[in-house]
Amino acid sequence: MIGINGSNRAMWQAGVALAALVAGGAGTALAQGAQAQPAGTAIGLDTIEVQGERASGPVNGYVARRSDTATKTDTPIMETPQSVTVVTRDQMDDQGAQNVSQALRYTAGVLGETRLSMGRYDSVFIRGFGGSGGTAGFVNNLDGLRYQRGINFLVPTYESWGLERVEVLRGPSSVVFGQVKPGGIVNMVSKRPKEERHGEVQLQFGSHERAQMAFDFGGPIDPQKTWLYRVVGLGRAADTQVDYTREERIFIAPSLTYRPNGATSFTLMASFQRDPETGFYGFIPAVGTVLPSRAGRIRSEFFPGEPRFEGYSRNQANLGYAFEHRFNDIFTFRQNVRISDLESRNRTVAVGGIAADQKTLTRRATISNEHARTAGIDNQIQADFRTGPLTHKVLFGVDGYWTDAKAATGAGGTVQSLDFTNPIYGRLPFVLPAVPRTTQTTAQYGIYLQDQIKLDRLSLLVGGRFDRAEARTRALSTGILTKQDDTARTGRVALMYNFDNGFAPYASYSTSFEPQAGTAFGGTPFKPTEGEQYEAGFKYELPGTTAFLQASIYQLTQTNVPTADLAHPTFQIQTGEIRARGVEVEARATVFDNLDLVAAYTYTDAEVTKSGGVDLGKRPPVVPRHTAALWGHYTFRTGVLSGLGLGAGVRYVGGGAGDPGNTFSTPAYTLVDAAISYDLAAASPALKGWKVQVNAQNLFDKEYISGCYGTTQCSFGLRRTVLATLSYRW
Repeated sequence: MIGINGSNRAMWQAGVALAALVAGGAGTALAQGAQAQPAGTAIGLDTIEVQGERASGPVNGYVARRSDTATKTDTPIMETPQSVTVVTRDQMDDQGAQNVSQALRYTAGVLGETRLSMGRYDSVFIRGFGGSGGTAGFVNNLDGLRYQRGINFLVPTYESWGLERVEVLRGPSSVVFGQVKPGGIVNMVSKRPKEERHGEVQLQFGSHERAQMAFDFGGPIDPQKTWLYRVVGLGRAADTQVDYTREERIFIAPSLTYRPNGATSFTLMASFQRDPETGFYGFIPAVGTVLPSRAGRIRSEFFPGEPRFEGYSRNQANLGYAFEHRFNDIFTFRQNVRISDLESRNRTVAVGGIAADQKTLTRRATISNEHARTAGIDNQIQADFRTGPLTHKVLFGVDGYWTDAKAATGAGGTVQSLDFTNPIYGRLPFVLPAVPRTTQTTAQYGIYLQDQIKLDRLSLLVGGRFDRAEARTRALSTGILTKQDDTARTGRVALMYNFDNGFAPYASYSTSFEPQAGTAFGGTPFKPTEGEQYEAGFKYELPGTTAFLQASIYQLTQTNVPTADLAHPTFQIQTGEIRARGVEVEARATVFDNLDLVAAYTYTDAEVTKSGGVDLGKRPPVVPRHTAALWGHYTFRTGVLSGLGLGAGVRYVGGGAGDPGNTFSTPAYTLVDAAISYDLAAASPALKGWKVQVNAQNLFDKEYISGCYGTTQCSFGLRRTVLATLSYRW
């Protein structure tokens, strides 16, 4: 079992000491700056003035106005003819989100947390497309660049405390992002230096002996604000709801911006994330959870592995930059670069089956050591000009991604069975599997062209892209080299009209591709899967208000899906097809500067329309037909309750199919979240900047199954989690 070693513990303690030092300095400044105010005077509470919101910048409240995820240009969301959601930092803070999956709980069309994972991976279903294992919909875009992975279990995540925004672009998006899943992408936008001096320190404690420290400070270095800096950090240690498992994290992300003039900006961004422990990411069987067992029910705390063996640790180091230079009123050049060094160590014992007595679990061991070096670059030239009555925003881009990875991975071995009614761990024999080594290099080159054309209030978005992707995988034990070379052409066209009253209908057509590993009978490498979507919808923003509503209806089809080859039973053939149709409605509003609201509803009709297996005509596992969520947060700014903040939310997730053959289903569940906070400045001006907050997720401690991918691949959802946070901002 991997534990927090001496050096990691020292780093964590050093981080806490640094936070205390920062807090102490801030406290001194607080004492010097505090001025008495008459009792009962209205006070400003945690309001950050954002002058001229930028696509990658902070948002005051829950309603973002601009985004560059859909077009890679700074574009108003109301003029973007595709379904886009921006989850802001304020929303994440109010809801106490601990990772990206939690930040997306109140987002239409997105379903996360289908597997119990506090810190291992962030994976989601978007518009019915996601999955488990290697096919999961991992959150893998950071600052507009793909956050690349290793070969097997080495999948990076990014600490959500280091994020300014989490943005969702629904539907096929290869025209700007290259290889993606057809349902859409999640783009994480990291915190960057700001012109204002700022700082925040948090101490957090909560369920499962959770202890967390976080800090975030920065501002201008010189009076001319030519140099800006920011440092974001976090240290966390906690048990989890599953016996014998822990999660631990150390994260730091410094960044530096250089702006010699108004036309040029260069931001250097680095981050290091060390995860000594990442909690439980295993499965439990359907019998004893969703299905009845003669032996009784499996507890949600039950650990099916081996305590002295289990452990997943990961290191992630990133270094990159975002450069922008405006040559004149027409041409702007941007270049985004990131290199990463990733490594992971995985030891786990997983459930392989359940015996006829419905309580004895057969198990197998998995070992994997992985290392990967990755690089990504995206070059863009933007031209803004007019041709007669038309205005153009043309974007020409060339991007490339490379990985050089190696893995030593094996599964099987001999592990004693386990009775979930009376688990006895550590029994012998315990024989580890062989761990053959594999190396893999991948490369993808893409070239894309896009034009955002406007004629008065009519907007036309048209773009196309060509990609070439190659992979070379060598099994070192046999020397066999597998080559895979793919090319793909994708595109998007969309039309939108912005009426004076804030109503903006749109229609769009877009495509995507995603390379597939593996070969068919005869050794022919698989072709990429392809996605095609037709979407129509509208966006509505009442002029003069901070209220935004968007709704969409779509049909999305994925082809070239690997399925059973009936002529060669041990192989797959790419004749499968999955179709999803759906409706999404999402609303965000800030009312009277006190009340923030988010509401979302999703209907998804997903079906396997072509297949050689038992899933023909069936729903893909996990995907519910209906999901809905409602969240509200009210802040009292005057009166006797001044300083008090109250938040409440409810999330409904409908039942999903439990396996590809739809032989059983998981029940629907409804969860309630709550938050209460108090700005201590309301009690005493000397405490300006201090705030206490308590979040309760799954308030009524509902025990539920968050998803099943098969008869031995089910997962409990997260039980009640209570977090208490003391923070100071300056």
